[in-house]
Amino acid sequence: MYNNCYTLLNARLKGEKMSRDIQQAGRARREKALSMAMKRKEEYLGARVPKELRDRVIQRAKQMGIPVSILIRNILEEAFKEGQTDHGVISSSADSISIKSTTAKFSAVLGWEKLQLNKTVSCSGCGIDLQQGTEAFLGIGAAEPIVICNTCKGRM
Repeated sequence: MYNNCYTLLNARLKGEKMSRDIQQAGRARREKALSMAMKRKEEYLGARVPKELRDRVIQRAKQMGIPVSILIRNILEEAFKEGQTDHGVISSSADSISIKSTTAKFSAVLGWEKLQLNKTVSCSGCGIDLQQGTEAFLGIGAAEPIVICNTCKGRM
């Protein structure tokens, strides 16, 4: 009788030890998988943008031959460089991305007049195409006509 009880108790203890070992192994595998996933992935940042801006970003990324996410990351990194104190409008060309101060860019403008466009023009601030019928702002006092979108006007 004692022999049977001892055998049952021993089997139960071995089962509990095996269960703990399995749980520890499972935890170790999960931690390793999580660690590998964190090395692969960076943080995700989502933003809602107008369709026109989305299309321009995609087009620019294609022109540069890079993924959209890399283009956006590069623009954000440039905009938030360490030591950068100029809060300006971001403009980009196929070769480079530069930050220009809004006040310096439009220093010749005496004031802004709201208008409804009669033809499609590009925003002087961000370069987005502003369609006929769109509300925009005209810079008064500059040598050349300066037209900006609502977004660029809001940044001032």
